[in-house]
Amino acid sequence: MRRFLKYLLGMVAGLAAMFALGVLWPSAKSPLPDAADTRLIRNARIIDVELATFGEPTDVLIEGGVIARIGDGPRTGPDVPILDAGGRYLLPGFWDMHTHAFQLSPQLHLPLAIANGVTGTRDLMDCPGSNDTLIACVADKRRWTRVAAEGRMASPRFVEVASFYFERADMTPDQAAALAATYHARGLDALKVYNRLSPASYERLTDEARQWGMPVVGHLPKAVNLEDAVAAGQRSFEHAHLFVRHCSRDAAAWRGGALDAEAPVALAERMVAGHDAAACGHAFARMREAGSWFVPTHVTREEDARARDPAFTGDPRLAYLDPLSRWAYRDDLKSTAARYPDARGEAALRAYFEHGLALTGAAYRAGVPVLVGTDTALGGFRYHDEMALLARAGLSPAEVLRAATLDAARYAGQAHRHGRVAVGHAADLVLLEANPLEDIANTRRLHAVLLAGRLYDRPRLDALLDFTRAQARSPANAAKLVWGFLASSVSGEL
Repeated sequence: MRRFLKYLLGMVAGLAAMFALGVLWPSAKSPLPDAADTRLIRNARIIDVELATFGEPTDVLIEGGVIARIGDGPRTGPDVPILDAGGRYLLPGFWDMHTHAFQLSPQLHLPLAIANGVTGTRDLMDCPGSNDTLIACVADKRRWTRVAAEGRMASPRFVEVASFYFERADMTPDQAAALAATYHARGLDALKVYNRLSPASYERLTDEARQWGMPVVGHLPKAVNLEDAVAAGQRSFEHAHLFVRHCSRDAAAWRGGALDAEAPVALAERMVAGHDAAACGHAFARMREAGSWFVPTHVTREEDARARDPAFTGDPRLAYLDPLSRWAYRDDLKSTAARYPDARGEAALRAYFEHGLALTGAAYRAGVPVLVGTDTALGGFRYHDEMALLARAGLSPAEVLRAATLDAARYAGQAHRHGRVAVGHAADLVLLEANPLEDIANTRRLHAVLLAGRLYDRPRLDALLDFTRAQARSPANAAKLVWGFLASSVSGEL
């Protein structure tokens, strides 16, 4: 027995030492772009995302990461690198407008974004404190943006960083105001609201944010009416639940808690069957007039609708997720399938998903601006899935491209520097093998990506994919994730 205990203690000590070694092991660095931020792109067909047109092959000169000239001009020096586009299609880089960055995102998520043409990202969950072992904090995201633009890291630019979410149902208005002041002082760009925040605290929060010129973004808290939130100035609303719930004849009863005891399947069926087109039309008009933005993240509702689909649960792209994230992803799908059992539950989720798509199309046609966001660890790949779903919702390929580029830049107040292939704009660009105006699926056919003029050609993009897949299998990263989760101040809230 004593020998067994000694052996067992040795095993425990060895495993602890290996775990500690993994936590302390230096993080790997991603493949980098070509170092030059000045280059000439020849024979590119430029897509005008605003006019939905493309031109004949032309030249684009980039100097210091900025587009300096389009078309013929003085000859460049012999030392300027040349990228021959060969008649391929050049357009602005894509912006994912709903993401979450973690301390290990430089290894697990950000290279995957670049490899899929995502050059800008809007982060919707900062640290609750000044630092965290799991969640990346605003200082990290600002640094990553700068370092990526310098060509020393593979990452999109962080175009907006929102706070950790205001969620506690027992948070008083004064507490909400004090926390908002802390986040404002920390230099965050926006305040994120979530599901359980009370109407009184929500009202106080939006009042404080208005004084600072700081947008309120995120979910629509359950107890808050959509039109009241629009009137209060909430700048963006996330997820396709928004209109399905608000545009129901039972919306007030749901907000007030009268339907809390209803089974999930019956509630989903009720929300779809009780659609109130007049309520939707009124909400669309208020959002259009206020300039409120909608980020439906349909890929998240697709995960619900396809929770039992073997082709979905066995998606080969899950190989790019670390084991912890892959387990959590599949566990979420299993939980969804359990909450919506049998054929009836599956049918209810599919109807809910399809209804959300239809309402996004209706909102867009009514003038509500829509943005492309993913809210998933597979965001790089799923970004193109989201664009395809927006096309399925009724947006034309040109409208989807505009949402992914120019409209995203307009939302962020950066349309003077981003969102177009134009002189004076940042050279954050994607070069596609085929015309996405003809088929939005062509956004997946990436030939090259440029960030601040620095080139990721196809071999470099493939190297980023290989790097991310290898990092997902890294025991050291698994140890870092487990430690980060256990030591994080918010592990109990995620």
